[in-house]
Amino acid sequence: MRVLSVAELKRCVEGCRWVCGGVIVADVGGAAELALVLKKALGGEAYVNGRDIHLISERCYIVLTVEERAGGVAVRDALGWGSAEES
Repeated sequence: MRVLSVAELKRCVEGCRWVCGGVIVADVGGAAELALVLKKALGGEAYVNGRDIHLISERCYIVLTVEERAGGVAVRDALGWGSAEES
């Protein structure tokens, strides 16, 4: 797994897909903080449900399976649904 900073997160989403694979996001205190950062970076809504972060926008729904680790949060797996087209 590679380590990403919070500033690099926006490039991990293309359309309705998580394209960074498994990563560790450094300098976040947990899944809830990571969800808030992703919400600000990507727009839409975000919430934590168990070990998953759900990202919801008008066109997309992305679920990230996460695991808290020392120094950050690991994104283990990702699924996305919706339209990748921009209007």
